[in-house]
Amino acid sequence: METVAILPAYNLEYSIASIIKRTKNFVNLIIVVSDGSKDNTNLMAEKAGAVCPQHTNIRGKGFAVRKGIELSKKYNPKYVILMDSDGQHMPEEIPNLRESIQNGDFDMIVGSRMKGKLKTSNINKLGNFLLKIISFLVTGKWFTDTESGFRLFKASKLYSLDLNANFFEIESELLLKSLYNGFKVGEVPITIPKAVPGIRFLDGLKIGFHKMKLGLILKLKGLFLC
Repeated sequence: METVAILPAYNLEYSIASIIKRTKNFVNLIIVVSDGSKDNTNLMAEKAGAVCPQHTNIRGKGFAVRKGIELSKKYNPKYVILMDSDGQHMPEEIPNLRESIQNGDFDMIVGSRMKGKLKTSNINKLGNFLLKIISFLVTGKWFTDTESGFRLFKASKLYSLDLNANFFEIESELLLKSLYNGFKVGEVPITIPKAVPGIRFLDGLKIGFHKMKLGLILKLKGLFLC
């Protein structure tokens, strides 16, 4: 199988089918993980043709992403797409990420909101900038968007990562551990067609703390690879 898309979802029963329908045009299989949802997201996703792992009451984006990654191994894909399912990521841009990973021999491509078109509040932009600074300080590498949830991996590389995050810090963990393991990481511009609620201020602080802590742990294990 060439490409599997993993979509964490929370209380999206009225919109998940539309995202799945659009995504089907660019991937071979869609996995929707709706753990913690209080509505029929899981049921509507299955009706639309997605594969849904057994629903649990555990809520957290990181846990959902890790659960989806584990299930995707069953299908032995060449590439894995991680994509938010709330409408802020456009499935139509998946080919751009795939073309970049193929032509540039990258291990991971990040869909950069900052290089493309982004609709969000100034406070969210400031928060993202500060998290980028922290990422640079702990890795020595500058990226325009360190918290994007729209990413394409070579599946074999993704499966080699030891991931533990349960919440929004999953984005930081994916980037830092990819760099630590010597992955070649690239960025392509993406379009965010609508503003969605950003993470809370407290969540931003937790992500920043987690990023600094994880960066220190990885540095103690060895220098980041080029």
